Amino acid sequence: AAQQAMEFSGTFVPFFLLPHLFFSLAAAGRCTPALGAGTHLVDLNSGGLERRFLLDVPAGVDVGAGLPALISMHGYSASPYYYSLLTGTARYNEDQHYDERHPTAAGSFEYLQRGYKWLVALPFGTAEKPSPHCCPANASDAACRGGTLLDQSNPCSWNAGGCCGTAPDRRVDDVGFVRAIASWLKSAMCADDDLFAMGFSNGAMMANRLGCDAADLFRGIAPVEGGIELGGGFAECRPSRAVSVVQICGAADGVCNTTIGPTMATWAAAAGCALSTTPTYESATSHCRRYVGCAAGAFVEWCMVDGLAHEFSGHLRPGSTARPPEKDFGYQPATNIDGFRYVMNRFSTLLKPKRPHSEDPHEAAI
Repeated sequence: AAQQAMEFSGTFVPFFLLPHLFFSLAAAGRCTPALGAGTHLVDLNSGGLERRFLLDVPAGVDVGAGLPALISMHGYSASPYYYSLLTGTARYNEDQHYDERHPTAAGSFEYLQRGYKWLVALPFGTAEKPSPHCCPANASDAACRGGTLLDQSNPCSWNAGGCCGTAPDRRVDDVGFVRAIASWLKSAMCADDDLFAMGFSNGAMMANRLGCDAADLFRGIAPVEGGIELGGGFAECRPSRAVSVVQICGAADGVCNTTIGPTMATWAAAAGCALSTTPTYESATSHCRRYVGCAAGAFVEWCMVDGLAHEFSGHLRPGSTARPPEKDFGYQPATNIDGFRYVMNRFSTLLKPKRPHSEDPHEAAI
């Protein structure tokens, strides 16, 4: 009789070999991700509250083998849709090809830039009135997901300690929420132990707080335009282990300039660094330095960007009238570091050897 077989991941396997195959997969810790490639809206209960986040799952990789993960937080009055467009998060997670016919269009570079291919979670903050998408109440779903809207009348925020808005006023447990996301990423999406946090403005302050209160989870944090903000239930920063840090601050930004000195001193002390620093990246407007002598496997670095106010380095805000007519999401002068790519390339140096680095000019400085 013909031998029976079943299809398994595109390979035909005889039934008599299946017990051995499943035993091997179990022994290897094989995991099946709950969601496929694309952007998904995920609802999650945290501390008795229904919370949610956007999840970007990259295409063209074996998610079940375990990917690094980034949890990245929007700024005050923004949404994950706005923040993803501002930073280029979802776009840079996939391969980008140069199109010489439209050199200012999205993804047009002088080389092929490999996507980072990480799991990226973009959580929603908390507003005073229910705001499921952190968008204006009268906005359509399509307009909200378009990523150009802020909601300044009912702003979503994070409980970063001393700032800002409804979240700290209500003592929302955003550290617990992020811990729940991290747990879900591992159990449902097979994420490995390479977990990182990033944020802009109030989200940057939250990223700092995560480095203080959840150092056991994160390999590194990247606050952009926001420092450590003690206050409320966040009385001191005492991380349980050394955490790598990439902090970016605009020289003309009064928000981060008031706190970057003590913030960097805190992270250098936590990582056991010496007081001296060394340059890591220089351009006409961007100046990055790193502390020396830090704990093994950790680095503490910050970048100052000349003339930059409270903006995400390298990118104009969504909807900016300063952009060209093409939908390129907006770029600042080329000498301003691209905040997202710079951070991701730094984080990539901490990954397990199985993860290749992205091809990027900023990487030459690593």
